[in-house]
Amino acid sequence: MIEEIQQHFEASYPREACGIIGIVQGKKKWFPCTNVAENEDDFILSSDEYFEIVKQCDIFAIVHNHPDASNEPSPADINNCNALGIPYWIFSYPEMDLYILEPEKKSYPLVGREYEFGVRDCFEAMRDYLKSKNIEIPPRVPFEDNWWDKDIDYFSDQIIEKWGGKKVSMEEVQKNDVLIFKVKHNVPDHCGVYIGDNNFFHHAENRLSCREPLNKFWMKALVGVYRYGA
Repeated sequence: MIEEIQQHFEASYPREACGIIGIVQGKKKWFPCTNVAENEDDFILSSDEYFEIVKQCDIFAIVHNHPDASNEPSPADINNCNALGIPYWIFSYPEMDLYILEPEKKSYPLVGREYEFGVRDCFEAMRDYLKSKNIEIPPRVPFEDNWWDKDIDYFSDQIIEKWGGKKVSMEEVQKNDVLIFKVKHNVPDHCGVYIGDNNFFHHAENRLSCREPLNKFWMKALVGVYRYGA
């Protein structure tokens, strides 16, 4: 498998290369992926490829390299590893020295979390709330920095459906339905969970996670309602 990974790195050089190690029938399998990052010294997994892989298998590790650099994890590597809860295998290239970065095993209360983008934010609050209700959705796709300014829609119908969500109308809304909002940008940029009695749970930027009424501001920003575990 290491030889296959190295071949992928060679073909991608000088750009960072990435992929996924999955577990198929109890054995590790290498899935090379497309790096869709704009900068050659960053990596972002293709969301389409990511979802196709998670349909087939459980993820053992996310792999990428640091061309002509050490295998020391960057702050972005650490944040994304912790947010996904999946080990990162980081190779120096061409030396192929391996650093295995394990996610920190942290748990946070649902209400009153301090905001940290990519670690404790609206997506993680939504995912953890649903998990507390025995509704599981996959970890987020590794995302591009400032994606909202680049009109990248990580909350599109297609992506949410790949997570297992079914779109419903606001008139049909039920407890534990996911609410998607467009607050400050041209693409949806926030999410929460409907908890009943016209209230929802969410974690907004620079605020603590909380429950809040679906007032006029939030209803105006609402662009979609989705149901998981139906």
